[in-house]
Amino acid sequence: MITLIKKEVRELLSKSALMFFALMALMFVFLGQTLSSTIEDSAVKPVIGIVDRDGSFYSAIVAGTVETAAELVYSGLDETDALVAVEARSGAAVLTIPEGFQAAIESGEQAQIHVLWLMQGAGVIDSIPTGSVQAVLQAATQALSSFLIEQHTQMDADIILSPISTHHNTLFKGRMIEGATPGVVSGMLSMRTMFIPVIIMMLIVMGSSSVISSMGLEKENRTLETLLTLPVKRSHIVISKIVGSGIVGIFMGAIYMVGFVSYFNAIGGQAGSLADYGFSLNIIDYLLIALSLFGALLSALCGAIILGLFASNYRSAQTLTYPLIGLAMISMLMTMMLDFATLSLPLKTLVFLIPFTHPMIAMKELLTGNYLLVAAGVVYCFAVTAALVIIATRIFTTDRVVLGMTFKRRKGAGVSQ
Repeated sequence: MITLIKKEVRELLSKSALMFFALMALMFVFLGQTLSSTIEDSAVKPVIGIVDRDGSFYSAIVAGTVETAAELVYSGLDETDALVAVEARSGAAVLTIPEGFQAAIESGEQAQIHVLWLMQGAGVIDSIPTGSVQAVLQAATQALSSFLIEQHTQMDADIILSPISTHHNTLFKGRMIEGATPGVVSGMLSMRTMFIPVIIMMLIVMGSSSVISSMGLEKENRTLETLLTLPVKRSHIVISKIVGSGIVGIFMGAIYMVGFVSYFNAIGGQAGSLADYGFSLNIIDYLLIALSLFGALLSALCGAIILGLFASNYRSAQTLTYPLIGLAMISMLMTMMLDFATLSLPLKTLVFLIPFTHPMIAMKELLTGNYLLVAAGVVYCFAVTAALVIIATRIFTTDRVVLGMTFKRRKGAGVSQ
């Protein structure tokens, strides 16, 4: 019994499996460090500009609190200059204190501060500066409230405890979204895009696993060797496998697009209408998403064919899916946690070079009008597919297609295949 258990453990914990899990651990360490540094950068004092048009004692209390709790890059009377200064530092918001701020409080009404948010991205971590600015506003409200309490002013208690209200507008990728905070905009986008990376990863993993398993079974059952003895060009064999994989990719992509369109339309009226803010998809957008998905699936399937050529049997074929799973997981985690636009240049390059990234970010980028990135991603996916087709064809003309990853040591000789 123990001997059988040891046998199973040895077969399951192969060198390739251990290598994959070690690489996955390193990948998560790398992602953790990357996300940690991003969170630390986002959690520092928010960069803010303030426009004080009231010039009163009350507004000075607010401005002084903001200057203490945040990194103030502009203090003046011009909103345009404030916006330019904050944008130059990739800041979070411009606060405007309108005329009549103190007069409104003294008359027993809440005074309003106008907040213009500069939304940098729609990722989960990108919303951290929003919370920091809200904390600054809360501190300003408490400071003014404390002053009113110390002065024993004869006002309504609600006004003394909460003398400030806020009006929010958000500037996101060139669009002015009135009456909404970045949290509202990010929430509406997330409701439509958060599950897409997971679904695409599942499609890639299932499709590539099927292709690699098929290659492993062909070698284990000797059907591939039999096929190679027939009067058929090897290039025709590999082309037929690639075309077959392409048909499977089209079928899987079509099923995904039908479900995707249904999902997008069904959830459109549930979490706020993005179309009201100018974010919508048209026929061309859906076509670009379909092309991006088809290109990514084709590259995954062609990569699976190449990896399958190195399989010696069905069991070894299962472990060869690990590289594709790892790449798909990197794309999924990075696109869910961070917006592509807010990534550093090295991370942008890394994420862009993984073909599976492009269908994961296509919808979000098209909603914000970034057609160039999506089109470049489509071209890149098909270029990678073409390169993989050439590599697969060349490998098929060698003995590797039969030998797989089997290495045998001959007596009195070195290592040979």
